[in-house]
Amino acid sequence: MSDKNTNCENNNCVVLDFSEIYKLNNRINKKFEKLQRKIIQKENLTTAQYSILQQLWKNDGIKFKQLAEACCCSQSTITGIVDTMEKKDVVIRKMNPEDRRSVLVMLTDKGKKLEKETPNINSILDNCCSGFDPNDIQLLTILLKKLDKSLVDTELDSC
Repeated sequence: MSDKNTNCENNNCVVLDFSEIYKLNNRINKKFEKLQRKIIQKENLTTAQYSILQQLWKNDGIKFKQLAEACCCSQSTITGIVDTMEKKDVVIRKMNPEDRRSVLVMLTDKGKKLEKETPNINSILDNCCSGFDPNDIQLLTILLKKLDKSLVDTELDSC
């Protein structure tokens, strides 16, 4: 194990095992997705569709590329999900008036209505994560963003 995976203070060495962090993150993510599915199943939505809706509720009329980045998936994946959502009359495609080469994804009235009918995931998380004070949340956010960035940097270095 490399020296950067070991932290020694006052002759007490602790092995820093990032694999444990990844395992915890994966387990937390699975629990979050299970909770999210439970919340949205009444509206007959998948977690991917809900993720797209959350982005559109924040900012209606988003390009496919922006949706893909926000939802951490490929544009082709977004295309398939949007196809299904169009069939459900939740979103529509509209030509971008600022760039005729791009298409925007827009909410329909039914898609806008779903925001009011679907429980807000944040209110549910507040109930289950009440042991965290704002400083804990801020620190955790900073550390997770740092970890995320280090993974992106590693991906770029290995290409």
